Amino acid sequence: MLRTFSALDGHLHVEEDAPAGALPLGALWLDLQSPTPQEEAAVERLVGLDIPTRAEAAAIGESARLYIEEGALVMTAAVVAGVSEGRRPVAADVTFVLTSSLLVTVRDSDPLPFRAFVQKCKREPAVRERPETVFLALVETIIDRAAQLLDGAQADLERVSAEAFADADRKARRVPIDSRILVKRLGRINALVARLRESLLGLGRMLAFFRQNAAEGLPESAMRRLAAMEGDIRALAEFDAQLSNELSFVLEALFGLTNAEQNRIIRVFTIASVLFLPPTLVGTVYGMNFEVMPELKWAFGYPMAIGLMVGSAVLPYWLFRRNGWL
Repeated sequence: MLRTFSALDGHLHVEEDAPAGALPLGALWLDLQSPTPQEEAAVERLVGLDIPTRAEAAAIGESARLYIEEGALVMTAAVVAGVSEGRRPVAADVTFVLTSSLLVTVRDSDPLPFRAFVQKCKREPAVRERPETVFLALVETIIDRAAQLLDGAQADLERVSAEAFADADRKARRVPIDSRILVKRLGRINALVARLRESLLGLGRMLAFFRQNAAEGLPESAMRRLAAMEGDIRALAEFDAQLSNELSFVLEALFGLTNAEQNRIIRVFTIASVLFLPPTLVGTVYGMNFEVMPELKWAFGYPMAIGLMVGSAVLPYWLFRRNGWL
């Protein structure tokens, strides 16, 4: 699918499923989402550049993701997608091709920041006179979404931590910790934080590359926006690292609590077996079938045996309580 964004009459107009035969008047941005080979070839003819393929966009090396081709900046960064749909978050590669007159984006996924930016352009069609300002506004939307996701991850982590460490409430309600569910929730949070870390790292490199090669001649307001976005990325990267540390702590503490609970259960069974061992011994002795057992003929033989069993259980219990083992 191809969208075109054109600046006409002081407004940014959006055209869905635009034909790829010719550039519309005032075109600033061409957005290719899961393009067909025909659409990709048509846009390459329009801009006179080779649009990176999926394999090229997925290249790991920084030189393969940030380079200049015939005066145009070709930049690839990962954008977190899939969170709003409830799926496992993924870092989807998005390629930005920035020329002096046009911005081209190529993507296979549909991250929320792109949908939000398109809707914002429809609701608030403020003019953006240059493709560089469109690029900065789009990246700013991506960074804002990353900040929202990090805030959500922190809130989820706080809820998991509260459930894991709420000893008093859990004791009052007799509700045990379901460690498996908490670990799964921590795993989902960790996956999101890791994808955001990858995205922020790529966005930071991309903005540095943009500043070095295309920031000259930008309006002062655009330069301030660029500086603010770079500062936001640094702050979010630090926040992401802090969340990763908190995740590690909560996960290790949860495993420690689980081990402590298992040890407590084993201790209870061990003490119970020790308490019932002396009564079992007494019962075993009087369960023997010897002919000569004087106690069998006593009138108080049975109460005496019961008393021995009860006393042999109570005495170890009292000793355990006295020594603080229970």
